[in-house]
Amino acid sequence: MSLTSGDPGVPTVLSHTQSLCQVCLAVVDAQVAERDGRVFLEKTCPEHGTSSTYLWPDVAHYRWVADFGLPAVRPAVVRESDLPCPTGCGLCASHARKSTLVEIEITQRCNLRCPVCFVSAGVAPADPSMDTLRAMFASALAQTGGETSIQLTGGEPTVREELPEIIAMGLEMGFIAIEVNTNGVRIASEPGYIERLRDAGASGVYLQFDGLSDDVYETVRGRALLETKLAALERCREAGVQAVLAMAVILGVNDDQVGAVLDFALANTDVVAGVAFQPAFTSGRFEPEEVSPINLGDVAFMLEEQSHGVLGAYDLWPLSTSHPVCSVATLLVPDGDAFVPVTRLLSQDEYRADYDPSSPQGSVFFDLMVKRGVSCDGALSVVVMNYMDVTNFDLARIRECSMTVVMEDGRLVPFCSYQLTNCAGQRLHPTWGRAVGVLPGTCKECG
Repeated sequence: MSLTSGDPGVPTVLSHTQSLCQVCLAVVDAQVAERDGRVFLEKTCPEHGTSSTYLWPDVAHYRWVADFGLPAVRPAVVRESDLPCPTGCGLCASHARKSTLVEIEITQRCNLRCPVCFVSAGVAPADPSMDTLRAMFASALAQTGGETSIQLTGGEPTVREELPEIIAMGLEMGFIAIEVNTNGVRIASEPGYIERLRDAGASGVYLQFDGLSDDVYETVRGRALLETKLAALERCREAGVQAVLAMAVILGVNDDQVGAVLDFALANTDVVAGVAFQPAFTSGRFEPEEVSPINLGDVAFMLEEQSHGVLGAYDLWPLSTSHPVCSVATLLVPDGDAFVPVTRLLSQDEYRADYDPSSPQGSVFFDLMVKRGVSCDGALSVVVMNYMDVTNFDLARIRECSMTVVMEDGRLVPFCSYQLTNCAGQRLHPTWGRAVGVLPGTCKECG
């Protein structure tokens, strides 16, 4: 059986790696290959056949990103495992990079039901207790240190009434930055709520923000939400709480709005500290039909085309915190009435020499500029996150993941491994997710 989703041209092999079969999740040999100027991941499962998945729109840009050559800082604490990669994560001794962002799921309940969602469908399990969350905080602290950023996520964290107490608990235990990942519905609708999070010590909110028209939200989130998003931002502005806009970019839905979202963020830097562009991937629940694959390279070139010269694809540099093709970023700093990427003010050698390995992934360039005496007042961080699903899963990348999820038993698991499902919705490892089993629907290729 062929699961090919790409051009049939003759490939030129760029590198060898390992991946997973998208049907049975077995580890299989794979290769990154170029065909007609584009990049693909090709793999063969002895039982389920060959697949070819589109990875990048331009081989020259891919090579430039992949060969950036930034040093890795290994985790301070690793665990022994009898299971092979990636099911043996904890983190295991094969992991090459330390965590710079740790997610803690405080609930799987939600006040929306988005067609595009990391979380499994179905009835949510019981929330972890406060004692369990304290133990999860303690485990993350022991393994990564208090300077590591914590993101409280779910589900929708604001449906949990104890959220302010959870934030305060994490800070009291020694963390210095705790961000809330939210759809903004409760912040927008409940006067005084964002002030409660601020007073508890929240460092900011990571706000779902998929575009500037309601048709986008109706497709991606299941209902018109633009006014809700704008109201949530206004409440954050009034409370003095910074926000990062998180845009799930989907071809044919909102890919024509990446420039508009960037412009919106630049016009609101008093409250918006950054934008995270997240090319859509199919782990968790992903219901929209006929969606073409999209990746970091696609979004980088979309930003170049739609930002009117503010940002070029080669202005976005790999973050030093993770594998080069996992994320790229820059910091746009004010320059008179315009903005300029700080990556135009640095050489790559200066970046390698001066970056701070302890910087959270969204603050690498900000911290570097502050050390160099460059004013970052009114600056905007721009990040493009290149998440993996079963079609493009690469074990070389997962071993350099710096974004991890803490389990109830204290292990740290790379984000993309934790979210991974096969083409029928079955999770990679039954002990990782609190929501386990087969999601509704079947694989389009397998039937």
